[in-house]
Order: sequence, then C-alpha cells, then structure tokens
Amino acid sequence: MVRSSTRNNKSCQHGNDNTKIISDRQKKTSIKGTVGEYETIARLTKEGFFVAKSVDPACPFDIVIVDKDGKITLIDIKTITYRKTNKGKSLKDKPKGSYKICRSPTREQKRLGIKLIMVDYEK
Repeated sequence: MVRSSTRNNKSCQHGNDNTKIISDRQKKTSIKGTVGEYETIARLTKEGFFVAKSVDPACPFDIVIVDKDGKITLIDIKTITYRKTNKGKSLKDKPKGSYKICRSPTREQKRLGIKLIMVDYEK
C-alpha cells in the first residue's frame, strides 16, 4: 500500500503557478452564485419559509422551501448574467437589461417541477 504523502498527485504540487484548479473567472462566477443563493435563503427565511440547502453539487435544485401550510417547493437559484457582445459587436453603450442571458429549466428540472429563482448580483 502506498502512503498518500508519497503518491504523485499533480493537483497538489507546490510552486507551479500553471496548475490552477479553477480560473479567476470561475472564482468570480462561483462567488456571485454563492452570494445569490445565501441572499435568497435569507430573504425566504425572513418571509417565513423553512429553507433547506442541498449538499450535493450535482443536485438539480439548490434549496427546498416549505411554507407554513407544509407545501414543499424545490428551487434552483440562478444568477442573472449579461452579454458583453452580440455577434461580435460591443454592447457596453446599451442599457444593461437589454442583453440579459435567458435561463430555462433543464428537462429533469421540468420533470421534477423545480422552480427557478433569478437573482441579480449587481443589485
């Protein structure tokens, strides 16, 4: 049996900046998603819902909410994103809301009746 400290594990090598686990863009996207999720959880809790968060990253929903009558709803929280270009043309002179990227539920989310909640990180 090989001890874990002696295995060749490229993702754990030190001193090599070329082996990043995630990019800076992915970090920013992840942070926006996390902030949106927890803001939504806080808002729903203040509104009187019981809220449970999924622990499985591959789960088709982010949270489960239960209202005061016991009605259960599965929710997937999506952060609103905006296009920077349209067919190669810059959109920075146009109002931001005019080039929002639309999100729709996956086939599995539709089958399970999962609702999408869109949150705007910018506001």
